[in-house]
Amino acid sequence: MRVCIVTFGCQMNDYDSGRIAGMLRDRGADLVEDPKKADFIIVNTCSVRRHAEDRVLSLLGKLRAWRRRDPARRLVVAGCMAEREAGSIAGRFPHVDFLVGARRITEIGRLYDAVSSGRPAARGGPLVAVGDAPGGDGVDFGDAPAVRPIAHQACVAVSRGCNRRCSYCVVPSARGPEKSRTAEDIEEEARRLAADGVREITLLGQTIDSYGRDLGDGTSLESLLRRLYGIPGLLRLRFITNHPANCRESLFRTMAELSDKVMPFIHMPAQSGSDRILKLMRRGYTREKYLRLLDAARRLCPGIGIASDFIAGFPTESRADFEDTLDLVRRAGFQSCFLFKYSPRPGTEAAGMPDDVPEAEKKARHAELAALQAGISERLNRERIGCVEEVLVDSPSKTDPGRLTGRSRSFRIVIFPGGPDLIGSLVRVKIEKATALALYGSLVR
Repeated sequence: MRVCIVTFGCQMNDYDSGRIAGMLRDRGADLVEDPKKADFIIVNTCSVRRHAEDRVLSLLGKLRAWRRRDPARRLVVAGCMAEREAGSIAGRFPHVDFLVGARRITEIGRLYDAVSSGRPAARGGPLVAVGDAPGGDGVDFGDAPAVRPIAHQACVAVSRGCNRRCSYCVVPSARGPEKSRTAEDIEEEARRLAADGVREITLLGQTIDSYGRDLGDGTSLESLLRRLYGIPGLLRLRFITNHPANCRESLFRTMAELSDKVMPFIHMPAQSGSDRILKLMRRGYTREKYLRLLDAARRLCPGIGIASDFIAGFPTESRADFEDTLDLVRRAGFQSCFLFKYSPRPGTEAAGMPDDVPEAEKKARHAELAALQAGISERLNRERIGCVEEVLVDSPSKTDPGRLTGRSRSFRIVIFPGGPDLIGSLVRVKIEKATALALYGSLVR
């Protein structure tokens, strides 16, 4: 059968889609990119923001005609929206055959087996598999090989779910409480990936700083990095996402100690620079604590790149609150930021607060933040002109096949002339030009 997987959302969703692709490829599926050419479509969904949900709903509407043209076709909705909105999706889109929640994606392999063997889908409504797997502990990390967009890079989930209760976030309800994977299991997968040619691994966790606390054996993110450090063939280790309330100085010391393989970069969302808004968000830290963490990171791990997230227009956010956010961004000097306009998520505490910042004002604050950060990013990138960056080459440039693109140690995009024989290699590039988004240079032979 021809299978198309359409993915929305974060890197954890990308990781899950890779696992699904691996499961189905091993079952003989023909993976295709065009939904129109597929017999079996899986829409892996995200509920973190309303915009992502709206895009999913639009796609499901468009797939109604595709599903009806051939009775043998099957449509699966998987991931966070399936977990949270199964009843609503089933009622609104009767052409959906299966709904598989974020905690049970390996069910898709069994569904595929049933369909490909000719057994019909259940009628009278879609087959729904959400919540914890029967008889299990609520988490299925799975062991299916992932299909990797870039052969020498891979992600490895070290935990799933989240124990924090940020007032705006649906992750705890969609993915359940935090559950750490054993260090032995992670190491086994990392060794298998390295033997298959992977040179860079990114460890994934909703709040990766708290990895291992639920295992009760002293395992931590720091000890996991030490464990993976010695894997032959593995050149780079990264990890996301850090939570400021959980982050410890010991992590920065470990990064510096293992700096030849553990890359100097963290993604640590601040979300706001206002203490009042941070309290309403239930983030568990103040702006000054956040800034002290940044100071510690730069002191203990020189050259570290730091990225952040911010939400513009959270309920009751005043202009003064927003000015505090602008001030934090100026003081922090982030390498990059991901910026979002607030949208209420049903079932969260913040959804019960007045969404009282007008949409036009949210848009204006978002644009103001973006302009400020673009200036900071360009200034920091221009400071790299004349420097030589170590770059892991990812692929040809999308806009110029005569150039290659890759990432520096601090996760900056670097673009330079070169041939496809360098893909997957570590090279040295002298930086000659910079924009807010990328560095440009030439190879140092």
